Parts: sequence; structure tokens; C-alpha cells
Amino acid sequence: MKPTAGITFPASFLVTVSHAGTEILPTPPADNEILTVAEVAELLKCKPSSIYNLTRLRGRARYDNPIPVIRLPLGLRFRRSSVLAWLRSKENTKQGES
Repeated sequence: MKPTAGITFPASFLVTVSHAGTEILPTPPADNEILTVAEVAELLKCKPSSIYNLTRLRGRARYDNPIPVIRLPLGLRFRRSSVLAWLRSKENTKQGES
């Protein structure tokens, strides 16, 4: 008999068993989760090129409050909590601000 592989779920899924059967629920993201450029672009609903522009030196010079980035040899990474805090800081709190 040929062995079969079981179902493998990503770490972001939690499987709970109820009386009716098996239910798959996504777990909430951790605040200290490390994100890639593509994941930050998805979170902010923009293109990855926009994220790269926000992390470049010339882009950072344009903004008073640049997006927080971790520069690693394997590429740019972002801490979810830092990106969300940055996003909150970008919200206009006064009428008429641009």
C-alpha cells in the first residue's frame, strides 16, 4: 500500500473540531509578525512598487514620517505593529489637513 500524505495547513490556520465536523479558522496575525513587501502592499492595498518608493532614500526625503523598514541581506522586511502604527500616524485628525 502506498503511503499518503496528510493535509498540511499553513501556520496561520487553526483547526478546531466541533460536533458537526472540522472547521478551519484563520488565527489573528501577531503584532510582532514580520511582513514582506508584497504582504505590506496587500495590507495597505497598493502596489509593491509604492512600498519600495516609500523605503528609498529619495522617497524618505519626501515624507516627514517614512514607513518603518528593516533592511536585511535577504530583502526588506516590516514589523506588522510598526506598519500599523505608521498608518495610524498618517491619519488626518484635523479638518482641512492634506
